[in-house]
Amino acid sequence: MLQILTARLKTVAPVWTGGVDRESSQARETGLAGSLRWWYEALVRGLGGYACDPTAVDDRCFFNEAAFQATGEVEDGLRDVCPACRLFGCTGWSSKFNFRLADAQGRMPVELGREGVTFQMRFVEVKPLAEEERWLLSRVLHLIDRYGSLGGRTTLKPPEQPDYGVVEVRENIPAPELSREEVARRLAGLLANSADMQRRQAAQPSQIPRLDLFFFNDDHWLDLRAINDLMQVDSSGFLAGKIGVSKKIFSFRVGNRFWGYAADRTMLTKVMDRLAALGVRGTKKGEVVINEL
Repeated sequence: MLQILTARLKTVAPVWTGGVDRESSQARETGLAGSLRWWYEALVRGLGGYACDPTAVDDRCFFNEAAFQATGEVEDGLRDVCPACRLFGCTGWSSKFNFRLADAQGRMPVELGREGVTFQMRFVEVKPLAEEERWLLSRVLHLIDRYGSLGGRTTLKPPEQPDYGVVEVRENIPAPELSREEVARRLAGLLANSADMQRRQAAQPSQIPRLDLFFFNDDHWLDLRAINDLMQVDSSGFLAGKIGVSKKIFSFRVGNRFWGYAADRTMLTKVMDRLAALGVRGTKKGEVVINEL
């Protein structure tokens, strides 16, 4: 039986979901769904699985209609479709859920442009979600609640600019009693069954977001001076980003947290060492956070 999975959240800082007029008084589902997918992809990669980069021409998934028509088996069409696209959709394959936002009373539309707004995320199944998909989606919401952020404008730096995207998950979606190891094995099985996904994974740039190369701190925030200091450990410019490419360090005075990610383990070690030199304690590597899930 298809279900409606509901999470209940509260904005700690305004959530920006974008729009053609660059205003965000009314929340847009597509903006938040894209943010959830980004975290989902990073978590899948951090667990050793493969998630494509849907923005890259040579690394996009598509449903193999010919293979499906030949056997009538959906799994044959999905053989080369990564776990993120299986859930959120890709060319030829629609998302397994309709994503809806509502206020605390279940009314739509909802405005998230201020702090203290209680709202609902509803995942209305149109195709059954696999157990590992529900587990991953619930852990994504946990990560955003405990360590991360949601939506756009999160690269703006306090106190010069306001915070955006910090939320509290009051009630997560129900998840099956799976262990992290069981989910990792299922992701590994999908990858092992597809030579095409293995090829694309090998060709992905090392800089693609993967949770084991993240760093998180839920007890400190970094001001602009500290962020600029931290970026000095990277001569490649990866952490600083550039026009059209986001910075990789996100800091929030509201919520007292920061997070970011490195291009490789060497850079991650340098980040951790510099944070220690700055007197910032309690920063966790992504692999530690993964082990807590």
